[in-house]
Amino acid sequence: MFGSGRPTILQVRRDGRLAGVLPIARRNGRSSSIDNWHSFLYGPLAEDADAAAELIEQAMRAGRMTVELGHLRSADADVAMGIAEKGGFTVKRSVMQRSPYVAISGTFEDHMAGRASRFTARLRQLRRKLDKAGDVSFEVHDGSAISTATGSESLDTLLAETFRVEGLGWKSQNGTAILSDPRTARFYTEVARWAAREGLLSIALLRLSGRVIAAEYALVDGRSHYGLKVGFDPEFRTFGPGFILANELIARSFDRGLETFEFTGSATEEKMRWTDEVREIAHVRAFPATVAGNVARLGRAGVAATRRARTMTGRLGNAPAVAALRSKVGARIGHAGIGGAGTTPAVVPAPTPPPERIDVPQQREKEKVAKR
Repeated sequence: MFGSGRPTILQVRRDGRLAGVLPIARRNGRSSSIDNWHSFLYGPLAEDADAAAELIEQAMRAGRMTVELGHLRSADADVAMGIAEKGGFTVKRSVMQRSPYVAISGTFEDHMAGRASRFTARLRQLRRKLDKAGDVSFEVHDGSAISTATGSESLDTLLAETFRVEGLGWKSQNGTAILSDPRTARFYTEVARWAAREGLLSIALLRLSGRVIAAEYALVDGRSHYGLKVGFDPEFRTFGPGFILANELIARSFDRGLETFEFTGSATEEKMRWTDEVREIAHVRAFPATVAGNVARLGRAGVAATRRARTMTGRLGNAPAVAALRSKVGARIGHAGIGGAGTTPAVVPAPTPPPERIDVPQQREKEKVAKR
């Protein structure tokens, strides 16, 4: 729906039975993970560490020119790096994001006792304020029954309300809300239908006098709560509906005996009020030690250099000295490729043959004749 390339399912079998799978995409000598910024974690689904490592090695060997694996757990990234270094790959590892999570142990009350007292006091104050504003209700729709519910509790109705609330405020303005792109809406709808059938979907709604003021779309298995999408109505911002919803959901995860509550996404100040733990999510890019791999690596380096040059050009274009120079020589600066408003942006051309050699003394004689 979002990606490109030919999907391939890598497999590990033992004595004829399936021991692990890993989906990848292959295109023009490139092997890559099937993920994007709607993903949380990517990696092998395997019965043990050996099968997982074998799948990662297959993925690393599948790319003739480049291997790109994103949204990896730290442990899987460690395995990929080891395989790459042992195989002579040129490899680079980077951190894509640090995603907060609550490690569930003991009681919810014990957990909250370890958080900042100012924060917990503020939570209590917000809840009292919301209670005074009207009838407050918290509801969770989950389990396989959600796929066959009707009326106001039907899946279509719940999704419509969740998507509406998720898109209020800055997400719609930035074009990142689910409803901002029909493809994104279709993707999350299809995931919801599948998850509902499997009993994994969880939709939580916080209502004030019947009106939904905060909502969360999540997947919950026997171990973890994964909060994929959350939003609140900015009209009720002063009541802290997002905090109150999170408080209810985390407490519920403790009551259900889960192992973790995964916020997903990057570590924002709001999320880090609930926990000190983050999950480092990595990206591994590798180039095999082959002619094709070296060509891809050098091409990548050239693209990076071009981007750096354009960035520097942009900075120069905003510098006061260049602005003053522009006022003197006008369009010539833009023509010369120094970026900025009203100028032609710099373009780094494709490689060309070396320029014709110029005989310097001969050139100077020509210039003297021209002056006469």
